[in-house]
Formats: sequence, structure tokens, C-alpha cells
Amino acid sequence: MKFHDVVRSRRTVREFAERAVPAEAVRRALAAGLRAPCNAHLKSWQFVLLRDREQRTHAVVHALKARDMRDPAEIERFLARFDSEELKEVYRRSLPRQQAMMLEAPELLLVCYRMKPLAECRSLFELNPLASVWMCIENVMLTLADEGLFGCTYTPYDAEGLKAHLGIPAGTEIAAVIPFGYPKVPPGEGEGEDLDARLHIDRW
Repeated sequence: MKFHDVVRSRRTVREFAERAVPAEAVRRALAAGLRAPCNAHLKSWQFVLLRDREQRTHAVVHALKARDMRDPAEIERFLARFDSEELKEVYRRSLPRQQAMMLEAPELLLVCYRMKPLAECRSLFELNPLASVWMCIENVMLTLADEGLFGCTYTPYDAEGLKAHLGIPAGTEIAAVIPFGYPKVPPGEGEGEDLDARLHIDRW
């Protein structure tokens, strides 16, 4: 697939077909992640694949405490804290699938990186490890899309329980938990964005 076709095909998918993902496709995606640029060339990134179903269930339900929120009234109570209707619509779609997508996906990937605690960061420069790990993640997601594989990048609100459960060392953080596989339903075309509405030349 041509690069621009891959970019256009990239989608967030939360429901997956019961079809195994080829091991080599996973390895190609992770290898592409490692080719991303990184602050100071440190590349502290590490990958964890949760494949054992019992281990995964404990990690997702008890350690990560991923939400299993399906009651519409409960969802609306949760959404009351947000002002943006656009954000509320995103949560209305995602909350009922948050836990299920991690438990049911053929693959569940954790992308980890090293960074000092956020409370100690005093400038945007010090957030470079976080910025660069997301370049790694996007390389992974684009390569998966090229393989016909899709997923969802979930950023944990609190990953301390999951880190302790999996033995992730101190100073290493979880940037994203990514369930992925072949989509249950082929993803549709995304909406195009108006570039001219966002482009500024020489000044805002």
C-alpha cells in the first residue's frame, strides 16, 4: 500500500474479528516503532504483549481497572464533568467498549518508556521522552494499518497497579495500552479535515 493510502486508512477500531494476528505482522509493526526518532537518541522504549488470557484479564480488570461502563445513565453521569459535546460523543462510543476491547482483542500491547515524574518537569523540553514515544506508537499503528490491522490507543489514567502487577520497573511509564487485530467490521472512510482552516503562514 502506498504511504498516503496507509495514512488515510488509519482508524481507531474497538471491535475485532476472531482471527489470529500473524506473529510476523506484529514484529514488523514493533520494528517500525523502533525506527521512530527519539529525544537524545535514548530510545528507552519497551513493549509488553499480554497474550495469556488469564493474565490479561487480571491485568485489565483488577490492575488497570479499565471501565466496564454500559448503562446509559451511568455514562451520562460520568460525562457531566465535560463541557465539550464533541468529547462527550467520543466517550459515549468508547466507554461501553473500554474493558471489552482489551479483553477480546487478539493482541494487547503495552508501549513503555522512561521519563522522570511529571511533577519534576519544568519545561516542554523535559517532555521530549513522552513526545518521542508517541512517534514510536504512530509508526506501530501505521504499520499495523498497512497489514490490515487496527486498534485503539488507550492512555491509562493511573497505571501504577498495572505496572506493579507486571513488574514494570520504577521510572518506566506506560504510554499506551493498545488492543489490536483484524476489524470485526471494515472501518469506513474518515472525514477529511479542512487544512486551510488550520494553516497559517508567517503569522497566525
